[in-house]
Amino acid sequence: MSKHAELIFIRGLPGSGKSYLTTALQAALDKDRLAVLDPDAVDRLSQAYQAHVDALTAEGVETALHLYRYLRAQAYQGIEAGKIIIWNQPFTNLEIFHKMIGRLRDHAREHEVELSILIVEVEADPTVARGRVAARKRSGGHGPSETTFERFVNDYQSFADEGYKAVTVSGADDVDKSVRTVLAALGPDVANPK
Repeated sequence: MSKHAELIFIRGLPGSGKSYLTTALQAALDKDRLAVLDPDAVDRLSQAYQAHVDALTAEGVETALHLYRYLRAQAYQGIEAGKIIIWNQPFTNLEIFHKMIGRLRDHAREHEVELSILIVEVEADPTVARGRVAARKRSGGHGPSETTFERFVNDYQSFADEGYKAVTVSGADDVDKSVRTVLAALGPDVANPK
């Protein structure tokens, strides 16, 4: 295959440090090859997103799926372009995750792109994560409701033993240590492009 794309899933509880790690990885990777997907960063008022919503609404797609489908479309574009794609999202439902990976792999094959997948699990004590979310919300940032946070805590499980290449980092560690762990897992061709 002539192109190679890397898909890095950053998953963990809200407040675990996913976004912090994502930002640090952006600084460490080739910006020309990088695409970052984050549901919290999507401008839902943008013309591109509104056109996407209009098209999906015309197809009869449930409103709850619009944001995910938007990010998936961006992932497809990144795969076709041979990008390093960082997808920052908790991903708690394993069955849905398996289906999504299958679709992304199928898309890569259809476009003759070799696709590597790495799951980065950011561990955090739920009490610490809850405190970070509360602090972020007090300062005007985003975060789930307490009920939604509890659902994340109850539903979250490691995907490390599900057949995917995976690494675990601690949200309590220095972010540079976590970046080094991720870069080592990606390998020298991605971490230090020629």
